[in-house]
Amino acid sequence: MPDTPPPALSDVALRETLDLLGQVVASMSARLDSQGEQIEALVEAVEKTRSAANRTEQQTDPAAYARFIGSEVEKVLDKVLDEFAGAVLTIRKDHETTAARLKELEQAEEAALERLRRDLDAAVRWRRRVPWVWAGAVFTALALTVILSALF
Repeated sequence: MPDTPPPALSDVALRETLDLLGQVVASMSARLDSQGEQIEALVEAVEKTRSAANRTEQQTDPAAYARFIGSEVEKVLDKVLDEFAGAVLTIRKDHETTAARLKELEQAEEAALERLRRDLDAAVRWRRRVPWVWAGAVFTALALTVILSALF
């Protein structure tokens, strides 16, 4: 069969065909617009879902949650640890003060013991002299008695 062109359309048929084609194009355009709106709504929903998923992922991230808990615990414990550090410093200062006072007390005790030793040594020396003092007193009394009895 040889290719023969289709018979030409009349003006009325051509107008009707063009009107039908216009209606088809308008219908297709309306459908495409409707589908575009639906696609935009889906894209927006997908973006919202993706954003929610990212937020959920951030909220359920163990490392981030651990950092959050760590920072909160650190905030609470910082005050307590600062108080402990202050108490340690106070105890250390009190210990140093007590050690210095104890050293002064030991020195004072040593000085008192040394003074007592010197006093004891002096007392022992005095006790050794007591018999000689008595002997001198007796000799002086005898000498005075002899001298006075010879004079009177």
